[in-house]
Amino acid sequence: MKIGKDTQNAARRLFRLCLDGNTVAEDRVRLIARKIAERKPRNYEALLAAFSRMVEYAVKSRTATIQSAVPLTEEERSRIQTKLAAKYGDGLYYNWEVTPDLLGGVRIQVGDDVKDGSVRSKIDRLADLARTLSN
Repeated sequence: MKIGKDTQNAARRLFRLCLDGNTVAEDRVRLIARKIAERKPRNYEALLAAFSRMVEYAVKSRTATIQSAVPLTEEERSRIQTKLAAKYGDGLYYNWEVTPDLLGGVRIQVGDDVKDGSVRSKIDRLADLARTLSN
């Protein structure tokens, strides 16, 4: 669906209304989406699509996914949150996952930024290096 400049600008203005510092205010997003759906302004489907893409991107870029081979203690979680807040600012959403395939260590992804300190990634890098050297 092609979105015109006016619709894109309107979506951008509506999105800015949803920001509360670094975070997206979920209640404002719901209210704006509901009002658009109720009033059905011109090009409302394109407006909703552009608005929802902006919200989705903002939430994804502020989501920290932390994967570990074993469940982390509250102290470990707190330490990770403190370090991530210092680097990326407050208002991150945290998603904690236990992924036994990592074998050990932690893999952290915030938006597109990935820090992989897992044992699995180190083994994979060593295997790649061994393959490169054997050729």
